[in-house]
Amino acid sequence: MDRFEISDLRSYYGALLTKRQDDMLRMRYDEDLSFGEIAEIMGISRQAVLDGIVKGERHLEEIDSALGFVARDEKIKQLLNALPSDGEVGAAVKVILRIMEE
Repeated sequence: MDRFEISDLRSYYGALLTKRQDDMLRMRYDEDLSFGEIAEIMGISRQAVLDGIVKGERHLEEIDSALGFVARDEKIKQLLNALPSDGEVGAAVKVILRIMEE
């Protein structure tokens, strides 16, 4: 999984991770810190950082596999983007897409 997929999964399910896992994933993927930098900030070993990140990623993947919110929302966005973009329908679509991005 790439950094963007992990960030998307965190936006959906990050609250279901432990604070420590969420912090590690945020530092690694959103702030682009190395394992060594994260380890120094958190006062743990690089191996502990690696383990925490792997467990966090696995947990996010398991949750998404069970719930499927990311794929569902992507399908909804595709359907909305296929609707006419003019008039009242177009305005409503833009509002819905903006809400989905929040």
